[in-house]
Amino acid sequence: MQVLQVKDLCKTYIINKRQNNVLVNVNFTIEQGEMTAVMGPSGSGKSTLLYSISGMDRPTAGRVVLGGRELTGLKEKELAKVRLNEMGFIFQQMHMLKNLTVMDNILLPAYQSGKKDRTQKEIDAYGISLMRRLGISEIATNDITEVSGGQLQRACICRSLMNRPQILFADEPTGALNRSASEEVMRVLNQLNQEGTTIMLVTHDMKVAAKCSRILYIVDGNIKGELAMGSLHSQETDDGEQTTDIGRLLRERERKLNHWLIEMGW
Repeated sequence: MQVLQVKDLCKTYIINKRQNNVLVNVNFTIEQGEMTAVMGPSGSGKSTLLYSISGMDRPTAGRVVLGGRELTGLKEKELAKVRLNEMGFIFQQMHMLKNLTVMDNILLPAYQSGKKDRTQKEIDAYGISLMRRLGISEIATNDITEVSGGQLQRACICRSLMNRPQILFADEPTGALNRSASEEVMRVLNQLNQEGTTIMLVTHDMKVAAKCSRILYIVDGNIKGELAMGSLHSQETDDGEQTTDIGRLLRERERKLNHWLIEMGW
């Protein structure tokens, strides 16, 4: 089932009376359960694409359809409601309110949504279950300054899932983390994807992208290539036997991606 459709998306800025075309007729779709990475050189339009799709920035032209509903014509208040209830967001900089505990930050979107389908007790229980699932239940009452970067990013993932979104958007979700914390976060995202969560992420990290099922390569505001990697958790070797050596599998995927990126001009 198709979750997201992007059709002829354009984004133009006027700077010093000169037109800067950041996105030019971008077209692609994302199916339910996909984990799609967007890669490209600096200034190619990766983050602008993510922000324009999610409604954080208004596209100049084109259409964005989420779950069968067109977003580009919605008013700001309606769009904010869609972002809150239908989308989850994970950023490189882990923005959280300093006057709230980790758990309160995680629960906040559910209380802001205004939905009446869950009681306060059910919301709290769901937040606790997410923290337990992502291995951070022990920091629930901590201030956000009392936890590691990896723990804080996992808390951001919990927060992004509180309203059971149709899709998760992530902009360089491991960019501010060391290698160990980055691997922790990617393990969590891959597990969520395996359980059916649709994810679109922007990254410059080949190790991160190699764990995704599909790569879109953007140059000068347009999708120049697409690479199908296959789902990491269902990857098979050429002879049809299930790969058990995850390290070897990841190295194979990284080599495949590296060769393709060189072809793309990376």
